[in-house]
Amino acid sequence: MEKEYNVNYVAVDFSLNSPGICIYNDKSKKYQFISYIKAKTGTKAEQAFQEDISKLKDVALIYQPDFTTSDAYSSQELNKIKRYDKMADDIVNLILQESQQGDGYTIAFEGTSYGSKMGTNNMIDMAAGAAILKLKMLKIFKPEDIQTIAPTTIKKFAGKGNMNKLQLCQAFLDNVNGDPFLMKGELFHFVTNTITIEKKIPKPLDDLIDAYFLSALLASKA
Repeated sequence: MEKEYNVNYVAVDFSLNSPGICIYNDKSKKYQFISYIKAKTGTKAEQAFQEDISKLKDVALIYQPDFTTSDAYSSQELNKIKRYDKMADDIVNLILQESQQGDGYTIAFEGTSYGSKMGTNNMIDMAAGAAILKLKMLKIFKPEDIQTIAPTTIKKFAGKGNMNKLQLCQAFLDNVNGDPFLMKGELFHFVTNTITIEKKIPKPLDDLIDAYFLSALLASKA
């Protein structure tokens, strides 16, 4: 049965410092990438890369506000909640701005990788930030349109379930699934002509690549 409306397939690779989002619209057949990155993230070369991709039509790179911190524990914890609340509002607004209005939504978050090398406090902070974002989304989007997908499922779609960041990047550059719509995008052309896989992928490309594979996975299941 043919769908009654078109769909924005929204993938969220959530982190506190550089959330990456990819939106595929099945009417326009285009990908739109969003990076909500903390200012001055990475080396000077990475910051130059961020400036370059921010000029591409299919990339919206937005720098986070300068969230203040406090030495007092109680104030610091309260400021964290204020930060997550602001981040959630900004990310939801960016998704609405960069997607096709009037179409439906299928939204997916990449699930937490519990094998990742982050401290317990960092994992708790990230889970809190993601929870506030999901709560904000539930006020705008239908609950049944929001889901969480395991990292291994996304990696299997890109090749195999235990791929690391470098391998995922190479899979993106190789367009392993033969995605004709990815190849038409400016980000793909820019990256394939400028990136050489070495030891580190420039921020926020790694986050955008994760989001791309999740968005493409959602669209493939439609």
